[in-house]
Amino acid sequence: MLNTVTGKLKNTRSNPWQSKLSLLASAIIAASASAYAQAAEANEFLDGRVHVNFLAMQNYQSIQAKEGAFRPEDEEQAGGFGRLRVNLQFKFKITEHITADVDIAEEPNDFGNNGDRDFSFHQDFAGIEFDLLGLSETTKNNNDLTLRIGNIGAAPFQFKGFQDGADNQGNALIGNGITDYATAENGIQLSYSQSYDKGFIRAYNVAGHMTTSSFGEAFQQDRGYNYRLQGTLEFAGGFKAGLNLFKANQGDQPTFENGMASLSGVTTTNYRFGDGENYNFSASASSERDTHVGALPGLNQSIVQLNLAYQPTEQTSVIFMLGQSADDYTFADTAGNAVAGITYFGSNGVADPEGTTFDSNNVIKGDSSVDYWVLEAQQYLLPNKFYLAARYSAAENTSDLIEQSDNEVTRLQVGAGYWLNERTLWKFEYVDQDEGVNSGGQIGQGFSGVTSELSVKF
Repeated sequence: MLNTVTGKLKNTRSNPWQSKLSLLASAIIAASASAYAQAAEANEFLDGRVHVNFLAMQNYQSIQAKEGAFRPEDEEQAGGFGRLRVNLQFKFKITEHITADVDIAEEPNDFGNNGDRDFSFHQDFAGIEFDLLGLSETTKNNNDLTLRIGNIGAAPFQFKGFQDGADNQGNALIGNGITDYATAENGIQLSYSQSYDKGFIRAYNVAGHMTTSSFGEAFQQDRGYNYRLQGTLEFAGGFKAGLNLFKANQGDQPTFENGMASLSGVTTTNYRFGDGENYNFSASASSERDTHVGALPGLNQSIVQLNLAYQPTEQTSVIFMLGQSADDYTFADTAGNAVAGITYFGSNGVADPEGTTFDSNNVIKGDSSVDYWVLEAQQYLLPNKFYLAARYSAAENTSDLIEQSDNEVTRLQVGAGYWLNERTLWKFEYVDQDEGVNSGGQIGQGFSGVTSELSVKF
């Protein structure tokens, strides 16, 4: 299926794409891409047995939904400052070969359903890791075998930064991508890595995990597991390649009547839309993921993604991602008609372009799928000090029951970053997203504007 992506994209609307790709190409030529400068190492206590980092980030945005948005009030937003994000990260050395970690965060776009009334810290990511080779007293030769239990990071992308609350300094731009199917769930992960001092292949890694579809606890009948298999190769000269396979098994839960089932009480995959964004809209709850593609219910969801990168130095990086995500089910309105995504126009819950807005809570049997590709680039113009960056993402809703016209979401991001010192990063970005009526986009027609972040990591 992946080899059909580029062929489909060639047949789409040409003028808007050509202008955006020209702008992206200019940005890439000016800023070919980079690995990201890092803040200072973690602060050590108790003779190195405890590592601590404090992170904080303040953002400002001035963005507007485009005319024809699902929620008209999003078309007339005022610019303003967002909530301060704060993370406190701890890593504990239990023994020489056992470590534990916990990230405690005040992150409104993950846990902020109560909006400005909810100011509280939550466990955002935690786990215990066992160095199995060390525990078994096996002689190591640039290799490592690690078992992790607890929260497992589930993401099919590699080599690029990811943004999670105040933890944003590894992300050259702002927010996560429209197809960054990423989250954390509870489970186990086993990974093996091997590196070489010379030769064409310099390192490889394989990892597999099994999780439940919940960041909390979910034990209801027929709730399945989610699986990931990942492999990575690193070559001499800065080339890298990775392949990720995801599979969710949650489809035995829904009860179908007259060909339709409700998602009420059903556990779905947390990565069906992706992690919380830092583009926020006045008509949405602060923890919504409504800037991502919302085409897949997340029951028997599968993901295949290829990641390629060229990172010859710490100052330069180009990353290309190509993938497909699919499910055995499709969102439906209350009459059982297929809809392109979770958010749709309707009247009394039935799809109707002239109606009000509904979020689907129903599914029908029928294959849904999204084909996507992403190109990201970053280049430091002043080494470890000032960089330019760009990202272009395109996702096509190729679901069987959805009309194959006007079915794309595209996003262009062009930005810059300046390190005030090794602990403080200021970022600025222009973003423009377009959503076709059959795309599964959740804003309606898309949005555009500027946003900025100032962050510290100590």
